[in-house]
Amino acid sequence: MKDKKSDQTVTESNKIFFDTNILVYSVDENDLQKKEIASQLLTDASSSKTGIISTQSLQEFYNVAVKKLKLSKQIAKEYVELFSSQLTVRQVTVPLILNAIDISIKNKLSFWDSLILSSANDNGCIIVYSEDLNNGQIIGGTKILNPFTSV
Repeated sequence: MKDKKSDQTVTESNKIFFDTNILVYSVDENDLQKKEIASQLLTDASSSKTGIISTQSLQEFYNVAVKKLKLSKQIAKEYVELFSSQLTVRQVTVPLILNAIDISIKNKLSFWDSLILSSANDNGCIIVYSEDLNNGQIIGGTKILNPFTSV
């Protein structure tokens, strides 16, 4: 499961992958503009059944929600349940991890960002919404879009 696709060719599908930061912003009361954008993206993806997240995203969300957003553990758990009921959740596997390492080496990205991309690529996602990656870059057929560029 190597990252064989050309970095300039976008996958043809309607699947959308969400990085952890989009989940976080959708509940963050500290930035209402980003909250509205993130919430709308998630709502649209849920309605159209095109949204995908990974177990990594759920784990990272829980950690950030409790530590940085200061949500109670119970409320953070309820959001994890909500996200996992509205979006398709994909398990992180050893082949995804190995591919993420290859993506990290090839593109000089962090392992964690590469694991998001590996999961998105594996699921045939056309877009990864993320604030943390290079807006407009195409990796493994998946285009990275920062929905907050105009904010």
